[in-house]
Amino acid sequence: MSVHEQFADDLSLYALGALQGEERLSVEKHLKDCSDCRHELVRLQGDLALLAFSAGGPRPPARSRERLIAAIAREPRRTAVHLMKRKRWWIALQWAAAAATVTVILLLLRQNTDLRQHVASLDANFTGQREQLLQAKELIATLTSADAVHFTLVAAKAPPQPQGKAIYLPSTGTLVFLASNLPELPPQKTYELWLIPTSGAPIPAGLFRPDTHGSATVIKPPLPTGVEAKTFAITVEPESGSAAPTSTPIMVGIEG
Repeated sequence: MSVHEQFADDLSLYALGALQGEERLSVEKHLKDCSDCRHELVRLQGDLALLAFSAGGPRPPARSRERLIAAIAREPRRTAVHLMKRKRWWIALQWAAAAATVTVILLLLRQNTDLRQHVASLDANFTGQREQLLQAKELIATLTSADAVHFTLVAAKAPPQPQGKAIYLPSTGTLVFLASNLPELPPQKTYELWLIPTSGAPIPAGLFRPDTHGSATVIKPPLPTGVEAKTFAITVEPESGSAAPTSTPIMVGIEG
């Protein structure tokens, strides 16, 4: 379709004053640059004038009437075609919007599912760690409780012997010491635990006095990190403790 054919259908409506808005502005802009269409508009306006005078004057030429009617007759078909095109475009836009909405909903559902699974995994991991922490606290509470009942299994009819268990981690300097069946101490005396390194002087590892059952614990005394232990030993020291052993050890550890 040429440019003149595109605007030819609108010229008759423009001559009748039936064009409005952007369509009218588009025709007027084209008329400024197109002499052929301006000439055609003048002819249409002349035909309309002849029709107007025909009501009270001479009958206009049949050629003018036929040309105007033919020009007007073309307009409904163009409008219908435009309406159908607009309708098809609107339907296509609605389908595209619906497809986009479905896609977004599917993405949100998938993200929601992944998020729920991640939360469930974190919750299960947290629950497992919490149970382990509770078990560790329960174990420590049992080992350190004054109400706990301690039993030492020995040979029949043999008196229970003093025992001690040291658990030591050199990389962190963490020590847990458990003792049982310790004899009572004289007044103003205390037991002192010593870390005997592979080289160097003994290192104080904590003071303790046993309870009425002869049990005692030392949990995480202040020790330097990275010290390799050869063994542990217990001596009886003054109540305030000593910087170095002042008596012969009454108990010495054996690794294993």
